[in-house]
Amino acid sequence: MKLTLAASAVALLAAGLAAPAQAQSVVRFAHMNSPEHFVHVAATEMAAAVEERSNGEIKIELFPSGQLGENGAVTEQMSFGADLMGQVGIGMLADYAPDYSIVLYPFLYPDFDGARRLLASDLVKELEDKVAENNIKVLCYAHFGVRDLYTRDREVRSPADSEGLSIRVQPVTIYTEMVRLVFGGAATPMPWPDVYSALAQGVIDAAEAPPSAMIDQKHYENTKFFIQTNHMTDIVPVTVSASWFNGLSEANQAIFQEEASAACDRMTDASIASYEAGIETLAANGMTIISDVDRAAFAERAGGIAAAFPEWSEGLYDRAKAIVDGQ
Repeated sequence: MKLTLAASAVALLAAGLAAPAQAQSVVRFAHMNSPEHFVHVAATEMAAAVEERSNGEIKIELFPSGQLGENGAVTEQMSFGADLMGQVGIGMLADYAPDYSIVLYPFLYPDFDGARRLLASDLVKELEDKVAENNIKVLCYAHFGVRDLYTRDREVRSPADSEGLSIRVQPVTIYTEMVRLVFGGAATPMPWPDVYSALAQGVIDAAEAPPSAMIDQKHYENTKFFIQTNHMTDIVPVTVSASWFNGLSEANQAIFQEEASAACDRMTDASIASYEAGIETLAANGMTIISDVDRAAFAERAGGIAAAFPEWSEGLYDRAKAIVDGQ
């Protein structure tokens, strides 16, 4: 999967490469969230800290709300050498290192400690090295909480209830296979900003996301049921153009990395804190929260997802599961 829109790609690349040389190193931070979202808040704090600590030698310009395109386009231009950084999706990195998709495997993690073990492992370091060959440097990972299902008008407690639903997902194989095999639905990829109107018009029956993301986009205005499937732990990388980063002085590289890691920590803290508060917000806005979900029945159906990835390294799932389980 490559999200390539020729016109926007050329314009974006030109914007990143055509700027005149200057003492100040400028990078554009692109993400899909609103200016009120905790990602943008953390990015704003990072930008201020980096500029101050580097004595103005580094400037981060912020572009929220998909102003520079979808995550796929941003990641692709980063790989081409544009001076960009982004809060993107694991699926975008899997374009360059297919094994990366294992990080998103549904029902893989019993808790976030298991996810931390995997992210700190040699397995993930190998994947980071692989995407670095395509000029994409992974700076850090944020934990966006668990992803849940929400529907316009159908209660879901078991796989039988979700059969046939048209569910918006990211245009990434592990998401589309999850919908097909775990939920028995029809995967309907579309840009995140289009989901609100698609729900309102009945183009789709459902979507899946952490509470904070759907609240940020006001999807509760067009949905009735929030189902706590907890089907996926949402791990989100923050990346930067490797060529831009490598052009910084050693001291400024250290500053940039430290502040990026701090930003990911702030995103994680905000996300974890926001989950229960988010559930309360959804209920206050009229949504019915369904918590008595047969997660074991859904999880049992997830085993077949690995078959959709013949390009994965042999034994990848078992290796990742052993790391997650602390073996």
